[in-house]
Amino acid sequence: MFLETGQEKIHVVDENNLPLAIMASEQVHLQGLRHRGFLLLLTDAQGRLLLRRLSKSHPLYPGRWDIVGSGHILAMEAAEEAAERHLPPVAADLTGNLRHARTLTEGAGTGNEIVEVFCAGLSSQAARLLLQDLSFMAVDPDELGALATSYPDQLSPTLLTVWNARLHRPDTSS
Repeated sequence: MFLETGQEKIHVVDENNLPLAIMASEQVHLQGLRHRGFLLLLTDAQGRLLLRRLSKSHPLYPGRWDIVGSGHILAMEAAEEAAERHLPPVAADLTGNLRHARTLTEGAGTGNEIVEVFCAGLSSQAARLLLQDLSFMAVDPDELGALATSYPDQLSPTLLTVWNARLHRPDTSS
């Protein structure tokens, strides 16, 4: 759902994640209001986390590595639908098959976001197709740890949240 100006409309929520109002996301952030978001974590057959490099024109974190999908849950959509919007086209077969792994009460960036975390494993073919694009890479937990500790300035705050909350390890994210 978007405003006439093209800004997305999202719910402002209380501490129990109950909707209070619908506002433009820019205003929600400017006023520091609690709202809803999602993270989409995709892994390959070896359990490595897929990352994507943000474009050089990204408004906040140009050129940094990030998870495959994150963002706001729009006012009239379910959390899983929001995550599915960010599935790469080669992973369209995952629609309806994302696993809800966890709810975070503080998101990256504003810290005032209730974040639903979804996970899915890519088929070998889908992972191979994505990794042919140099704007994607797959990292195991040790590699992500090395990046997070040695090069945090090259990672988005969202990816650092994934690292700090140990969401990159499927067996500990529940």
